[in-house]
Amino acid sequence: MIKSLNVRAVEEALPRAGLNQAGLAKKIGVSRESVSKWLKGEAIPQPDKLLRIGMLLGLAFEQMVVTALPEAVPVVSFRHKAARKTKDVHLDNARETGELLKRLVKYLPEAPLTQAPVLKEPRSDYDYVQRVATDIRKEMGLEDKAVVDFKDLIAKFNRLHAVIVPALWGAQEQHGNALNIYLPDSGVTWVFLNLDSNAVDFKFWMAHELGHSLAPSLGGEEGESFADAFAQALLYPDAKASLLRTRLAAVANVGLRINRIHDEAKAHVISPYTVRLALQAYEKTNGLEPLDLGAVGPFMGSVKTFCKSFKTVTQALFKAEVPKPADYSACGHEAFGSSFFDALAAFCKAEEGCEHYLHQILGLPLSDSKALAEVLRQ
Repeated sequence: MIKSLNVRAVEEALPRAGLNQAGLAKKIGVSRESVSKWLKGEAIPQPDKLLRIGMLLGLAFEQMVVTALPEAVPVVSFRHKAARKTKDVHLDNARETGELLKRLVKYLPEAPLTQAPVLKEPRSDYDYVQRVATDIRKEMGLEDKAVVDFKDLIAKFNRLHAVIVPALWGAQEQHGNALNIYLPDSGVTWVFLNLDSNAVDFKFWMAHELGHSLAPSLGGEEGESFADAFAQALLYPDAKASLLRTRLAAVANVGLRINRIHDEAKAHVISPYTVRLALQAYEKTNGLEPLDLGAVGPFMGSVKTFCKSFKTVTQALFKAEVPKPADYSACGHEAFGSSFFDALAAFCKAEEGCEHYLHQILGLPLSDSKALAEVLRQ
């Protein structure tokens, strides 16, 4: 059995007891960092601390501790756009989506007899991640290919038996970019990708989610760090960073250096910021003096302008801001080789309340969910 702190119950009880995180830490004699970790779900208090917390908050042990079978707990990784923080409520909602997706597993095509290979001991140190990215590029047949494209990433997802879920979450910064849900009991990985992202962001998040799919058991910040590092290394490995640094070192003007970075990013359909981070990681690992690339603020301003020059995937796929239900459901197979909408169609024909199910797992307005359900039942 897996035991975890019932964070929601504790957070709701704190104000009733007239306490905040700092006050609780002081009362039970621990650091604020410890309490913060407990409420982020990164650790669980020792039994004596649980007893004191229960006494202070008026909660019984059963109210504070949640137990579940290991195979029943979805492993989720959820990221917002830009630097907007992912909160516990977002992760809770993602786990609820994982529970709902369990109902859809039986409608997927027959599972392969073998399990797709994943990494044994994933970690985020530079040399390890570069080795993994090199091996994956080789496995994907990209050794002689300068640029990783969308079809390469989609093919790799399919070889990992991951189910790509095209999502329409909006193009504004308050929306999410991607969600990865691994169901240990069935071994199925679901990868939600926001079609309303521009091509540059979409490509990075595809590679990011591929990192999660290669290390499905690695969750939390550790999992996010690995997936970020992997995406960067896959799309712009250190061999490219080394060559670009040599070229930039021969250019004295900072503005010209930034222009070269933008040109490189455009050729690879990635963000200039990804290139900059790759350069800095390469320099740090090899003990090199960092090149002057200008202040981060103005650089990020230029990145924002750069990304706006690319269409969203929705616009590229459907030539419209809002796709028709039939076109949306067709894109699963046609653009991503995904069985997601096929499974949904079988679900809608076999079970009641399909429109509400679509509303819950895809986040569509109920009216759009009803229209999609009608298409899927045909």
